Amino acid sequence: MSNHPVVPRRILFSYENLLPTREADAEAIFNTAAALSKRGHDTIVAVPAPPDLGPGFEREVLDYYSIDAPLRITPMPSFTKNIALQHAYHAIHFPEHPAFADADYINARNPIVVMRALQAGQRVLMDHYRPWGDQFPPLQPVFRRFMNHPGFLGLAVHSAYAYQSYRRLGVPEAKLRVVHNGFDPSRMEPVLSKQEARAVLDFPPQMPIVTYAGRINSKKGLDVILELAGRMPEVLFVLVGSAGRGPIEIEAEAKDNVRVVPWQTSSTISPYLYASDVLTIPPSSAPLQQAGNTVLPLKIFLYLAAGRAIFAGASPDTAEMLEHDRNAWLVAAGDASEAEHQLRVLLSDTNRLERLGQAGREQAAGLTWDSRAAKIEAFAEECLARDPAGVEKEPWSASACARDTMKWLVTGISTGKWIYR
Repeated sequence: MSNHPVVPRRILFSYENLLPTREADAEAIFNTAAALSKRGHDTIVAVPAPPDLGPGFEREVLDYYSIDAPLRITPMPSFTKNIALQHAYHAIHFPEHPAFADADYINARNPIVVMRALQAGQRVLMDHYRPWGDQFPPLQPVFRRFMNHPGFLGLAVHSAYAYQSYRRLGVPEAKLRVVHNGFDPSRMEPVLSKQEARAVLDFPPQMPIVTYAGRINSKKGLDVILELAGRMPEVLFVLVGSAGRGPIEIEAEAKDNVRVVPWQTSSTISPYLYASDVLTIPPSSAPLQQAGNTVLPLKIFLYLAAGRAIFAGASPDTAEMLEHDRNAWLVAAGDASEAEHQLRVLLSDTNRLERLGQAGREQAAGLTWDSRAAKIEAFAEECLARDPAGVEKEPWSASACARDTMKWLVTGISTGKWIYR
């Protein structure tokens, strides 16, 4: 794929959280912006200035995300005492950025920033993962309104699962494109065999190893993994991503076959993946139903690239990427006994482990940040070239939205669960 854009563009990105951060959205934004800069675009990321802003801030952020690209990071004055106020302050003042007026378009993920940029007269390409209208029905008219604004170029949505949500909002097909996230192949080097990686990490050479890599907290369904560890003492379960001694870490301490590893950067995670027989996304429905923020998590792309079998729950948010007995071994979420049985089946078949891992590695070849940037570029050019007046609104049911809103409100009040679907 060519590294030269059809038209070099000036693209101003917005990121609203203090840096550096371990949040997955930062990883996606900075790697996408960096990959676009390597394709010849002038890419700038506007971020809130930290309280201790110093002259080495830009270099610190680039190094934190292991980025080697002509990407510029420009801090803006920020209100940093409260995250909600910080986001609002950033959105309000975003049009004051020196590059705002002459940017070819804005790339933003935060809906408030998108609306503010449209209000200030700029064109916006949104890049997002969450199916807002399905999860929070009262927001449907808000999203429908700004996504049908003439200056709203389109939404690069991270999954087909979320794409369908926006189609139900009546967002025109021309304004939507599924563009999956990715990974940086250089961060998976050197490629290690399972035994080489175990030697590096001082892991048992023969013991079956199942690894979870990601944020460790009670929202990730890790209670399922800890229950599996109790049922399968002959298997070592490795949890990579600890940021302290929370409830999951405390429970893990009581299990001899669970090893908790501190948070690893994208540049240091690969040995843990290579050392594993199986990489897991906990087969739990809780993350999607309760937190609503796990649609195609970034770990999937690293898992695929590692060439190891993936063990996960059969879930609508990963169905487009993971297929049972092709590149993953999928089980019904929420059934610990069945999960144990299926994990034993998987670990007992070395040929299947190899076959699933190889299929994942082959799939990952087309899921890099560079390939994502090329797709974003192509979508943006299509959007910039068309006449906004030629894109018509599509049907949407206000009455259905009202019914869903009432159900959402009743369910939220009665159960405390505010993710509708």
